[in-house]
Amino acid sequence: MARSILCLSVAAIAGLLSAPAAYAATWLTTGAMTSRPFGHIEFCARQPNDCRRHKPGGSLSASNLSLLQSINTSVNKAIKPVSDIRQFGKPEYWTSNTKAGDCEDFALAKRAALKRRGFRASDLLLTMAYKGGQAHTVLVVRTRDGDFVLDNLNDRVVSVDKVAMSFVKMQAPTNGANWVTVTGKSSKR
Repeated sequence: MARSILCLSVAAIAGLLSAPAAYAATWLTTGAMTSRPFGHIEFCARQPNDCRRHKPGGSLSASNLSLLQSINTSVNKAIKPVSDIRQFGKPEYWTSNTKAGDCEDFALAKRAALKRRGFRASDLLLTMAYKGGQAHTVLVVRTRDGDFVLDNLNDRVVSVDKVAMSFVKMQAPTNGANWVTVTGKSSKR
């Protein structure tokens, strides 16, 4: 599948969580402020409204998993995988409005779709990770029942405790322009 050549060249992650009782609530824990990805800095310059301060969220119920699943699958099918070099002639170019793109573009498109459905920006966090030694960006949706990963390499929405990725950094929940380190996972928030 062409999707697997972008951002990662590994098989899709297994496990769909369909009911809150089927998992232990787990959140990514964060630490100090860290560097912002260059592509995100440039994205914020073009889309300043998407990179504002906001109140922390985390009030979203995991009962919205069916909507998250629907958005994840529809965006994964709507965007053709292609590198930024091939499409834009530069190593990094992040956009939420595209018919072709790489992992950041998938994550941004999912974030935009969920915001249009009334989700709060503070619950929709771009997150950088490594899988198999390769960099990858996903959307982490923060709920009161745990953090969930929407990934362009997996049509299933998966709890962070079920994902085999090394999370490195994510958008700060209180300011979309800032990023914080990911220090681990916790069953407490």
